[in-house]
Amino acid sequence: MDQYADSPRTRYITAASAVFAHKGYHAASLAGIADQLGVTKQALLHFFGSKVVLYEEVLSALSDRLLSSIENVEGTTPEAMLRTFFLHLSQDALCNVEDTQLVARALLDAQTTSENWPMKPFLDALGALAHKTKRWSKASDAELFCWIYQHIGSIQHFAISQTTLRGMYGAEAFDVLKETHQAQLRAALADLENDPV
Repeated sequence: MDQYADSPRTRYITAASAVFAHKGYHAASLAGIADQLGVTKQALLHFFGSKVVLYEEVLSALSDRLLSSIENVEGTTPEAMLRTFFLHLSQDALCNVEDTQLVARALLDAQTTSENWPMKPFLDALGALAHKTKRWSKASDAELFCWIYQHIGSIQHFAISQTTLRGMYGAEAFDVLKETHQAQLRAALADLENDPV
């Protein structure tokens, strides 16, 4: 068992993740996060020093989870690993909407000086894996990045929209939409063994 799993720091980051996911950086407050945890604002400040630092820790924890999902993906070839990663990401996004919302909020909240954005190691690792596939081995970084972003964007947009889609069309229709989205994702990932275009 992870010795840090139940530490106050970990609990604070977990609670703050949910608040930042639902409200975004600007609408979230340390006092609100502290109230939700049943601690004082000073307790949060003791561990993190400021809301900015807490937010960076939240995004770093998310990046670490996503990076770990790339490092631990199973497959015998880069193509199989990349395909498995995206299909798992799609399933995880539907089940863990808060992480998906957090990514979207982080993108919306990012400043023009985001050179040190905590999600960069995740995107770099995903790009490195994609460059190992036959299809993307000779692609420019720009081409590859846009391809990756199209898939991540589709997955995240669909996951964030699931409550609205269920409300508009009903649970049965949403299940059909979910299956169709997965089928289209699998089709889009089917050409990874093909020669570069």
